[in-house]
Amino acid sequence: METELDAAHTVYHTRLLLPSDLDAMQGLFERGADYFVIATGNPPAPDEARRAYVAGPPTKDVKAKRIVGIFADDALVGVLDALTDWPAEGTWTMGMLLLDPAHRGAGLGLATLAAYERWAASEGAQIYRTAIVAHHDAGARFLQRAGYTCVSTDVRDAPEGSRPAVLFFQKVVSTEEKGLS
Repeated sequence: METELDAAHTVYHTRLLLPSDLDAMQGLFERGADYFVIATGNPPAPDEARRAYVAGPPTKDVKAKRIVGIFADDALVGVLDALTDWPAEGTWTMGMLLLDPAHRGAGLGLATLAAYERWAASEGAQIYRTAIVAHHDAGARFLQRAGYTCVSTDVRDAPEGSRPAVLFFQKVVSTEEKGLS
């Protein structure tokens, strides 16, 4: 996904991240530690970027992973992580959309998500899917503004105690995105 995004009169560009981008990604994770605290209760681990770069379900090949970097000039200011065709053919699942706190609140998240959806639809996506912890109210509002619907909730008990509920959101690709308008 290579494109330009315009948010709050700043032009950003995107491209797929490479292993050579892992140090910049780790720096972004550390600046955006609030995301990890909300999602896991802990700040990012020192090797979080390296683990995130290859993380995914054991049944899915790492080649199906797409990690898009969002850049202001040459600085990595955001990342969108997704899996193609998971958990089913035609479903693209976003694992993370993280923006540097200095670049939040100006429309970059919605612009990034819209560009990702156009790209995914051009590659055959029919459904977009993601999950967030239930107590991430700002994340739920963001997804709802972008047209996502909460379709289910999962509550599991972890060995160390209760894990927070997870909300699953999805959005069906529109007729316009499919190129059938």
